[in-house]
This record gives sequence, structure tokens and C-alpha cells, in this order.
Amino acid sequence: MARLQRVFIDTSELFPFTIMDVLLTLSEDLLFTWVWTDELLTEWEEVIVREGQRTSKSAASVVAAVRTYFGKSRIDPAVYRTRIADNLSPDPADRIHAAAAVYGDVDVLITRNLKHLRTRPVLEAGIKVITSDDCLCALVADRRHHVVASFIRAAEAKQNPPTTAQELASKVAGAGAPRFAERVMPHLARPQTQRPLK
Repeated sequence: MARLQRVFIDTSELFPFTIMDVLLTLSEDLLFTWVWTDELLTEWEEVIVREGQRTSKSAASVVAAVRTYFGKSRIDPAVYRTRIADNLSPDPADRIHAAAAVYGDVDVLITRNLKHLRTRPVLEAGIKVITSDDCLCALVADRRHHVVASFIRAAEAKQNPPTTAQELASKVAGAGAPRFAERVMPHLARPQTQRPLK
């Protein structure tokens, strides 16, 4: 069996939570291996709380769950923390993420911050630096059946409020992956009943 792609997801694509949720469900279903760092989780937790999207307690709970369920895919700090260099990114705050990608055996770096992370050292390491929309489109083109099944599972897991796959696709489109939503929508089962109007 071929090795799954190792994918590092920058904080910019883990916020809002909608796309993060879909990406992590795809990883759970073995469509790729999500790799992460302590710095990434710390940054995400700070941003999500600062932006008022989650309480401190809720954000900490998500981080704890990631450490539990994705613990094996944590990038060891020893492989990158001493190798941070100015040429990895023009933004000092992004250099540690770039270093983790370059020295952490990463295949794909998902980010909206292409300007600061699509740098020569990162590209020369053979890493694809793309947006979540690009990544999701590539996955659905390559493994449509599995992606659709995983996407429907992600929707079914949402109970507060209950969310159909079509509704989740609309949310994903609004959150920054419109091309993926357009591609996946025709393959989603139509809801059997209409929801009552409020």
C-alpha cells in the first residue's frame, strides 16, 4: 500500500472551523495523513478564541482531542525548531511552520498565505503549497467515492444544529472552498424530507 500523503494544514486554513472539520474527517478516513506541531495548535487556539469563534474551554477541548486522536502524526520539535531560517518565509511568524514542513517530511502544505509560505526553500523540498480548495478538488478528482462518503459522514456528525450534506457544502463554499463544493454537490444524496420553515 502506498504511503498516504503527509499534509500540514496552516492555521489560516483551520479557521473557520468548517473547513478544518472536513479536512480532519478526510484524514480520519485515511485519505491523507494530517501532520501538526505544538506551535500550530497553540496558534490555532489563540486565534479561534481571539476571534470569538470558540470559548477558551471549547478551544482547549478541541486541541486535547487532536492530541489524543492524531497524536501519532505530531512532528517532533527536535527535527525543525533549531533549523528555522530567515529565507523560509518573509514573515517571521511563519518560519517555524515552514521549517516544520521542510524538515518534517511533509508532502503538501495547505495555506491561504501562499505569499509567505510558497517560498523557494519550501518548494525545493518538493512540497506542494496549495489552498484547501485546491487540495480538496484534487482529492475529489482522484478518489471521488471516498471523498463523498467521508464528506457525508462529516455532515451526519453535526447535530448542533443537524446539518445535511448539501448544507455543509454550502458552508464550505462560503468558508473558502467554493470550487470543491461545486464539484462535490452533484454527488450528494438529496434529502428525503424538507425541513419545516421557521
